[in-house]
Amino acid sequence: MNRAFGLVWLCVALTACASVRGGDVIEVVSLQRHLDTTRADADICSELTLDRAGVSRYFALAELVDAATFDAEAIIMPCSYRGTLRRAGKLYQWEIFAGGAAYLYDGAATNQRYLCRESCLAALPNLR
Repeated sequence: MNRAFGLVWLCVALTACASVRGGDVIEVVSLQRHLDTTRADADICSELTLDRAGVSRYFALAELVDAATFDAEAIIMPCSYRGTLRRAGKLYQWEIFAGGAAYLYDGAATNQRYLCRESCLAALPNLR
């Protein structure tokens, strides 16, 4: 009985932790590290690491914000990861900066801004 209860509880917990953005499945198509070596603060980027799973986790946890909030709070560092991803069958370009600011765009109607706040940064500690 305890084992069955534990299994049910585990299933409920995993379901609760699933992405709440309409079941978005994100496939990271490409990923590359970018470093602006012309900036004097480029040396702060040695800790930034991000893999495909981290990109998916970022867009599941980061907060979609409006342009004014992004402009007021985002810190654009000299290092980032960028690439393409597929979500709901559509291809997007993305860029995630050290510190947690990001863009997601498609060259047409979609131009979104994200901020990685507490729970997101806890899940992706190498973004700091």
